[in-house]
Amino acid sequence: MDEDVVADITGRFILSNGGENAGKPLEGRIIMTEKRVVLATGQTKETVPLSQVIDVNVGTVPQHVKRFFGDTATIGYRTADGTQSAVIESSDEKVEKFVAILFRCLLNGRKVAVKHPARVGGRIKDSSVVVGKLRVKNRQVEVKTKSSGFTIDVATVMNIDRTNRIGDSDDRVTLVVKHTDQESGLTQTTQIAPAKSQYVNLLARYFRLEYDEVREEVADIELTNPEKRVLVGVHATGGDIDFTNMLDGDPAYVTNVLNSVRNKQLVVENGEGLSLTPQGRIVVSQRIEDVNA
Repeated sequence: MDEDVVADITGRFILSNGGENAGKPLEGRIIMTEKRVVLATGQTKETVPLSQVIDVNVGTVPQHVKRFFGDTATIGYRTADGTQSAVIESSDEKVEKFVAILFRCLLNGRKVAVKHPARVGGRIKDSSVVVGKLRVKNRQVEVKTKSSGFTIDVATVMNIDRTNRIGDSDDRVTLVVKHTDQESGLTQTTQIAPAKSQYVNLLARYFRLEYDEVREEVADIELTNPEKRVLVGVHATGGDIDFTNMLDGDPAYVTNVLNSVRNKQLVVENGEGLSLTPQGRIVVSQRIEDVNA
């Protein structure tokens, strides 16, 4: 293999390619370059060109392999014989790292047309449709254009939809991402249209997989009632609040509570006080009824 290897793990995999080993768990190496994934044993080898990958799923074990595998990553790809899949199992840490590299190889550098922002709150904006290049990293989606760029933090995403048009006249499959702008706190809608429709699906999958991971991490955070009250108070007031009165406590006690939510990366200092981090916003949206009860 002439290309540089970007990932190389050992594990088990099941192929659906119709060969003599199709549907059987095989042990071997899963090797990835920037152009292909190779699944190899001592006797067989299946090569998956990244240009033919149409879907990546993590953690959901396909029905036909549940009796063999636990946690997995599934790659769907096109071949001359139709759509095939490769189900990969390894340790959680290896699969997580492999998938992160896979998405970078699939999406980074792809040309996209973007309209940002297409909406701010409920107002339609007259932003022009411009061409840029896509980059995903550290739970963020970044688009750089000739004149500027923007970044969407996955944890700020509120909704993902699709449309068949970007702007007023360009007919192409487009991802519509509703998210919170971290600087202004306002809701924005951004339209992103990769040059090929398969990358719309892959980008949507990246958003959803990363967001699900953030939600799982947030769900594991334990909060006291005072901490919950602080988070809701920051959410409701933008951080402009007297926490001593809110918590009915002395300054030392209030400081301990505030330091606790800071250490859990749920609030951050800004120029005017405290604001919620993306993780903090998720906590408030998921638990606000519990706090108000």
